[in-house]
Amino acid sequence: SRQAHHICFKKFYAMSNKRKHASYDVQQKLDVIERIQNGETRIKVSRELGVPESTLRAWIKDENKLRTFLDELDEGGLRRKRARTAKDPELDKATFNAFCEARNNGIPISGPVIQAQAEKLYNPEFTVSSGWLKRWKQRHGISQVKINGEIKSADTVAAEEFIPKFQQFIEEQQLTEEMIYNADEMGLYYKILPDRTLAMKKDKTSKEGYKQIKDRVTMLFCCNWTGHHKLTPLCIGKFGSPRCFHNINMSSLPLDYDHSKNAWMTAAYFEKWFHQTFIPDVRRHLRSKGMEPRACLLLDNCPAHPPAETLKSRDGKIFVYYLPKNTMSKIQPLDQGIISVFKANYRREMIKSMVEEDKSVPMFLKTVRIKEALYLSESAWGAIKPETIQNCWTKALGGPIPENPTTVEEDEDEDFLGFSPEEVREAEQKLMSAVHSSVPVQEIPAAWSTIDDDVPIASSILAEENRDEDEEEDPVPVPPTRTADDAVKGLEVALEYYECVGDKVKTLQLKSLIRDAKMRASRNKKQADITSYFTKK
Repeated sequence: SRQAHHICFKKFYAMSNKRKHASYDVQQKLDVIERIQNGETRIKVSRELGVPESTLRAWIKDENKLRTFLDELDEGGLRRKRARTAKDPELDKATFNAFCEARNNGIPISGPVIQAQAEKLYNPEFTVSSGWLKRWKQRHGISQVKINGEIKSADTVAAEEFIPKFQQFIEEQQLTEEMIYNADEMGLYYKILPDRTLAMKKDKTSKEGYKQIKDRVTMLFCCNWTGHHKLTPLCIGKFGSPRCFHNINMSSLPLDYDHSKNAWMTAAYFEKWFHQTFIPDVRRHLRSKGMEPRACLLLDNCPAHPPAETLKSRDGKIFVYYLPKNTMSKIQPLDQGIISVFKANYRREMIKSMVEEDKSVPMFLKTVRIKEALYLSESAWGAIKPETIQNCWTKALGGPIPENPTTVEEDEDEDFLGFSPEEVREAEQKLMSAVHSSVPVQEIPAAWSTIDDDVPIASSILAEENRDEDEEEDPVPVPPTRTADDAVKGLEVALEYYECVGDKVKTLQLKSLIRDAKMRASRNKKQADITSYFTKK
């Protein structure tokens, strides 16, 4: 037993003193080869690095492969510890060159396409396995990505030629950044939840999700270059009077709503929006800035956009300017990040609402209808900062436009700007004669505020108490202490009323108060004790 113990001790001692295996990347291997070529012996390098001489000889033999592999990595591949060289370098290189040529032309490439190309280059009778494809992708740092957008279809030359042409047009028309607008549509799946979440590594259900409900609406957005004027978005749904709009005045909705058979934008709806919404809102905004009501609306060549001749104000000062074909992804400002920011804001607002409601995901999705989507969209659109809009415009069409002095011309058909002093004095005289009063109109509000000064307060109450001293006073009911849940119920009733009345401002204020009350209610909730589930007998 003593001899066996001694043998075990020697094995343990040998294992403890055994050098650990070290891994070297491609550059480190080439450095070792260079040291040997400069005169150092393989024995010395082997002892210093703890690498067998046979391994060093193999590195020297594969020097050319290592350098080729390193050059490919420097061109954009991934740096790895060990160089997995191909058994057939010619096939590997030919396949990689064909892949690079196809990607430079914007052609989507998949794994089966690479396998077919390799078989064609090598031997039609040879079958390229999935293992070869996996190793080939690892050698060249290739991974599968999702293709988004329409940037490959864009006409880059037309987009570059349009920018100076449009800047010259702006100078000729004497337009400023405040007068230039852009409108664009987008489809919104207003019930779809995010497809990514945070999860722990130990969570086995982290990748399990819910069925996505693809109820869709079309949203029309419009804003000017400075971002100071964001028009109320237009939402187009499938139904003219959804059930969630029952007993609701449509003017109280936070967004404009219309409907079509497929929830799509049509030329008739766009022309209606341009004349009934865009022109009045733009005139009102520019006049509030003390500017002449002149504006240009940039549009893409969507089939739902009517010809430019029909999209023009009566005086011709508000008109449209179409972008070249296939340049939307390059020079349309709303497509340079504004719409994507809106979508991100909308998803965030929907998740916040789901957390505040404290409901399961299926139950919450049942409550998300078009009316709720309009409120969420209004919050998401309002959260976009003017700086974000300005950056997107600059990215699309270049730098800022020099200011041009403009004068406001009088027009009988323009919007109301206010009464003149003569009209105010005339109205005062008519009011004086109507009320048969000698009090000046300016003093009427002051007299109204003092109308209850002569009402007895203390003296009459004391007299009543002295007279009814012997009678028993009626007990005054103590109002109950209201909770956040009570506030939510009351505010929801008030919201239903103002939605019927059609007051948009108060509707938005009540929605904000309801959200605050729900947050307070969720914070006040306490976790139930196990004793709360038992009742005393």
